[in-house]
Amino acid sequence: MATGQASTKAPDANEYGGDEISALVLDPGYSTTRAGFAGEDVPKSVVPSYYGSIPSDTAPKNHKILFGDNAIHTPIPRISISNVMSKDGTVEDWDTAANLWEFAITSKLTSTRQGRLETNGLNDIDNVDVKMEVVEEQEKPVGENALLMTETGWNSGKDRERGLEIAMESWGVPAYWLARNGVLAA
Repeated sequence: MATGQASTKAPDANEYGGDEISALVLDPGYSTTRAGFAGEDVPKSVVPSYYGSIPSDTAPKNHKILFGDNAIHTPIPRISISNVMSKDGTVEDWDTAANLWEFAITSKLTSTRQGRLETNGLNDIDNVDVKMEVVEEQEKPVGENALLMTETGWNSGKDRERGLEIAMESWGVPAYWLARNGVLAA
């Protein structure tokens, strides 16, 4: 017979796995990238995986990247439409894919975090530069939520590692889970 007593204390809100945590779900696909919160019936953000690229007049290597429905459906001179995913569902352009995924999450799911007024650079009395640690923390709007991301069943280990690197290092998510989309659809 067990001698331990059952805990009557409610689980801590910082634990991952409870309903108290609003984890983000990111489902990148060939035609659309869907994002939403776990536990909701439908994703709140559905963005085309296609993006528009406009070459710069001054520097040929610099391109203006446009995301969203309006960006690819509005006629713009010299725009080229591309996709970050290959037809089999694996990522071809990682830099643009990271920007597209961040756009899908931040366009409808999160808002920009308001910074502290004393460190935003506008209220400095002696005109001292803003500390970069504070600015870096303000630039990670995804860093407050855990992230569940889907992948294809034939995704390589190197691609899994690259997705993890984007989520943890670039976005600063506190927890990351990678799941195969075939398993989630079953």
